[in-house]
Amino acid sequence: MRMTRDSGWGVSATCVALILTSATVLYAAEPDPALSLRVDQLLRQLNDEESARRDDAEQELFKLAPTDLEECDAFMLLLPEPLEGMPAEVRLRLSRVRQRIERRQGDKELVASRLTLSASAMDLSAVLKVVQEQTSNELMDYRDQFGQDAQPRNVTIEIENEAFWPAIDKILDATEMSLYPFAEEEALAVINREERAAPRVGRASYVGPFRIEPLAVVARRSLRSPSEQGASVELEIAWEPRLQPIALSQPAEGLEIVAGDGSPITVRNPEASFDVEVQVGSHATELTIPLTLPPRGVSSIASFQGRLSALVPGRTVEFRFNELDKPQSVEQRRGGVRVTLSGLRKNQALWEVHMRLQVESEEAGLESHRGWVFQNATYLLNKNEEIIDHAGFETTMQSEREIGLAYFFELPDDAIGEYTWVYRTPAAIVRVPVEYELKEIPLP
Repeated sequence: MRMTRDSGWGVSATCVALILTSATVLYAAEPDPALSLRVDQLLRQLNDEESARRDDAEQELFKLAPTDLEECDAFMLLLPEPLEGMPAEVRLRLSRVRQRIERRQGDKELVASRLTLSASAMDLSAVLKVVQEQTSNELMDYRDQFGQDAQPRNVTIEIENEAFWPAIDKILDATEMSLYPFAEEEALAVINREERAAPRVGRASYVGPFRIEPLAVVARRSLRSPSEQGASVELEIAWEPRLQPIALSQPAEGLEIVAGDGSPITVRNPEASFDVEVQVGSHATELTIPLTLPPRGVSSIASFQGRLSALVPGRTVEFRFNELDKPQSVEQRRGGVRVTLSGLRKNQALWEVHMRLQVESEEAGLESHRGWVFQNATYLLNKNEEIIDHAGFETTMQSEREIGLAYFFELPDDAIGEYTWVYRTPAAIVRVPVEYELKEIPLP
């Protein structure tokens, strides 16, 4: 299906062609006709001579977008992409509307999962299953992999509609267990707690799906070079496994640190930004903040306030392409991403599926943060709905917002037309603030 309505920009007909693509566009849902008509009217109003009317049209377009995920996808299909050739004002306002809608949808993923649990001598494995069912976060008993005593444990605890991390900390304290967040699994690994380890409850700041805990404070004073002295605070930033952020950044200007005596503690390099590229398969990362060395009489940090910037994927959407034996360029769009099946070909024993992924988000950063793309799930389904995983891939092109990949599949036959290609990807990449505060951190 193609979009064929008049562009209504009041400029040359070339704009109409710019809204269309040379590929066939497959829609996730058919937009409501009445809504489509109103959106057309507002799109024309974006190019009105009066600034107030342009503002009104932009605001109404945003308010018209449904909050339901599927309905929002259908609505987004009514908005043409802001392409070269459109009036600059229209292009700017369209971009703002699309970004605001994607941010609102993405923000839903950044609300903490919640848990209710009434357990009386419940087996640990059953507790972990309840957690997964209610929060979509998987926890796995990893004690065998650590060579630990894996005897069954019973849990007695009452949790009423609590956020994920406070609830998990209570469960772990009740069972004298801990987490290993680097198991390279799609789950948090639960292990036995080290002897004399401190309880988890009361040690961290909880912000939505994030948990931020101070791990250590290190002070250094050079006797040979008195000017070479300082302190550092090591933080652990953990997140719900369902989230999987791409990168985290803590600008020095976003830190406000107060010593126990009320005096400020400054960051050694006030212009710095402390950035972390998240390791694939991990559910936590560590961040070290270098500080000036407080006076000897100061025994604690009373308040450590920060504002992290987290680059995170939004909800995951699935694309399905059929009739793979027909030579065509097929395009589908969901939310803020566009997937194009640009071609298939047989190369000796392998079938090559050539595709392009385009992300509208300005935060996508495919040239600098492309690791998340390589983790997107893709496979072929045969007529019995059996999954055939790919045997590898290679990058065919790359720009700031678009990447091309070729996936290789080994099939038992050449009946490619009987297969369905499935591709799953985040619908948007968004950057969100994570404001936290840690209190009463002892100094060495």
